[in-house]
Amino acid sequence: SVQVGEDSYFRRHDALGVADGVGGWSGTTGKLFCANPALYSRKLMHYAFLELEKYDNIEEDAFYDYFNVNPVQILQKSYEQSSRDAKREGLIGSSTACLAILRDDELRIANLGDCGVSIIRRNEFIFRTEEQQHSFNYPYQLGTGSTDSPTDAQVFTVKVESGDIIVMGTDGIFDNLFDEDILEEVVRCYYDRKTAPEPSVISEALAKRAKNVSEDTRHHGSPFQSRAMQEGLYYQGGKQDDMSVLVAIVKVAEDSPDRR
Repeated sequence: SVQVGEDSYFRRHDALGVADGVGGWSGTTGKLFCANPALYSRKLMHYAFLELEKYDNIEEDAFYDYFNVNPVQILQKSYEQSSRDAKREGLIGSSTACLAILRDDELRIANLGDCGVSIIRRNEFIFRTEEQQHSFNYPYQLGTGSTDSPTDAQVFTVKVESGDIIVMGTDGIFDNLFDEDILEEVVRCYYDRKTAPEPSVISEALAKRAKNVSEDTRHHGSPFQSRAMQEGLYYQGGKQDDMSVLVAIVKVAEDSPDRR
């Protein structure tokens, strides 16, 4: 897994995952424990990646169960291992998490908290997750002191087509970019070009635009501002936060291992 501030992510040819360590733990220390939400989020993604690796290993039983993979079960195993590590290491922290796994023409999604996934097809959104919040700015999360569990995740199965664009990100992206902002960048980077770019071109454009909004605290509206005002709170501009965004383009696999 890769660390970005308190965010972490992984990517495979058939799966994506992001997690956002809850910053409220930062600065909490004691004689027998240390708060590190960044490490907690990284462990969640690290163990999720390792679980998915088993489906590529012919020596693992999971290899023959490839098409029955369940993102909630992957998140559950990752959470259990992360919890064991945390207890052994005196680590406290919590994290939101989102996994998306592709099998044939199905994208299987488990989302817990305020990360998110969007799917764009021919200039239109065909799918978008919604945030899971206990209350404003208090997302569902896994870890220390939380009663939430992987089975509380929202679960979706979406039929996808070749050419569909998958955008996955932490709340630093979706708190600063409206859907129309995301679509505008995707169209500019992908559909308006004669040759299709690498997905990283789109992800970099989205991250840059979100960062620009987050640094404008006076003149630019944002989804986070809109939600704050709905709660009766005064807030102006974007929200400064760690930002992780992954972009994938669905393609037909040219070959795959024999799993008979």
